[in-house]
Amino acid sequence: MVRRKGTRDEGSETREPADRMPVNGPGNEDDGSDALGVVEDEIAGLRDELEEVNRKWLRALADLDNYKKRIERDRCRWSETAREEILLDLLEVVDNFERAVACGDAPGPAPDDPFRQGVELILEHLKSILRKNGVEAIDTCGAEFDPNLHEAIGHVESAEHESNQIVEEERKGYTMGERLLRCSRVVVAK
Repeated sequence: MVRRKGTRDEGSETREPADRMPVNGPGNEDDGSDALGVVEDEIAGLRDELEEVNRKWLRALADLDNYKKRIERDRCRWSETAREEILLDLLEVVDNFERAVACGDAPGPAPDDPFRQGVELILEHLKSILRKNGVEAIDTCGAEFDPNLHEAIGHVESAEHESNQIVEEERKGYTMGERLLRCSRVVVAK
């Protein structure tokens, strides 16, 4: 006898409806192990899905870290390039001041001339700015020609110099740390 909701029948036996009855009954012993197998398969599937999500998350985290490093490298490279461009422009100004001081060595203004002293002070200040930024002049006086540091703009016969030795410097070259900022323009002995 099936008990209905809301009714009380005192001598009758109370039973669950058929759709709520436990699956285990006579002849259904395997149904419990099948349900357990389904749950275990579902757990295994969820574990695999969790591992895949973790792998994707770690990959995304590594990609983000690599992106940050690449952006920092690019920023440093752009900064260094901009710095080099400014220093190269400044080298042109230094060249002009050096030419002005060299012209002053010819008959003309005396060494104690205030204008000459001002030009020399400006030149020294510019050179100190270059040194502060790691810029050093390449020493070419009597050195052997090095195509990595020098640009040959001419060759001359010279009994006083060995072959491939720098005879004259037309424009100073500069390095910034280990990098060549501007090569020296030189005349080389044959």
